[in-house]
Amino acid sequence: MARTRAAVIGLGRIASTIDDEIQVYDGHSLPYSHIACFRAVPEVEIVGMSDTWEEQREAARQRWGFDAIYADYRAMLDETRPDIVSVCTSAEPRASILIDIARGGYGVKAIWAEKPITISLQEADDVVNACNDAGIALAVNCTRRWINTYTQALRMVNDGHIGDVQHVVARARSGLSHNGSHMLTTLTMFTGGRAEWVVGELGPDEDPMSDNDFTASGFLAFPNGVRGYFRALDNGPNDHSYDITGTTGMIRIMGDGRATELWTLEAPVAGQRNSQAARRFFPPERQMRAGAVNVIYDLMHCIETGDAPKCSGEDAREALEIAIATRESHRRGNVRVNLPVEDRRERIISQEVINSGGIPRAIQRQRDAQG
Repeated sequence: MARTRAAVIGLGRIASTIDDEIQVYDGHSLPYSHIACFRAVPEVEIVGMSDTWEEQREAARQRWGFDAIYADYRAMLDETRPDIVSVCTSAEPRASILIDIARGGYGVKAIWAEKPITISLQEADDVVNACNDAGIALAVNCTRRWINTYTQALRMVNDGHIGDVQHVVARARSGLSHNGSHMLTTLTMFTGGRAEWVVGELGPDEDPMSDNDFTASGFLAFPNGVRGYFRALDNGPNDHSYDITGTTGMIRIMGDGRATELWTLEAPVAGQRNSQAARRFFPPERQMRAGAVNVIYDLMHCIETGDAPKCSGEDAREALEIAIATRESHRRGNVRVNLPVEDRRERIISQEVINSGGIPRAIQRQRDAQG
């Protein structure tokens, strides 16, 4: 059987080198980079890589022993005709590249794009519409939607082990658009519907009139009375943690999945008047793989069935919309802001764009190491 053909656009840190940064106690499963994950899936063949930076093209050539590397991604797509394309560029050019892929007639069936989906809501709308029109499955790399601990928690919620979801609490110190997209898409994966309104407050040192990424906290409303709370600020030892509370139980994910607890409401024992919370065994998934490898298998499934990816373009757009509505709520005096946001020109310049100075992080690290 023919293997799935894959190509990669953008050959920097997340595409190629990030695995070198992950240490033995980090808790992140390897492989993590896009190229390493493609190479870990026997059913996939990488047919092309591209980057506008010569330094990154040469570094990828040497690291991966691969020669089909292009400066122009359009030429690569035209010549290699991949089934899946990874888009690992910075956020600034991402929208135009995604639209080019969707409208270019290259035969692409699925895209694995880095987060955040785009900088502006209008760009996000254009990307989602272009991919839908082309019948392309768009997955945005908010990885926790594919990590086994989180997918097992979702399965247990859907199977009724904690009753009806009442509220979800998420905590992760980050810019609300950049790494905050991980936190927000993790929160919304448990709520059973799209966010309806937001009340938000920016961090104490943030400028609410700026378009730059920001820290914040917020309160969210979802259908059926489900509520959410997020805190993208300092959380001390409770950082990267999630509580999913239902009518009869709760799942607590701490340390970004390194410790997970299942609590259920049990009948009182002799001497107690009320039902009590009891800690239960949280069963791991039977098939454990790195979350980013699961993305590839999910996209292969989507190509075959037409199903939506576990973090679709619509899911990632919702995260950007929540972030923008949080800022708008703060600007108006912490009032409720209904979704969808009316002004689609609103945008957030994600933290990685602000920090890069226009130079890819992998190149800057290399130059710093060379003195």
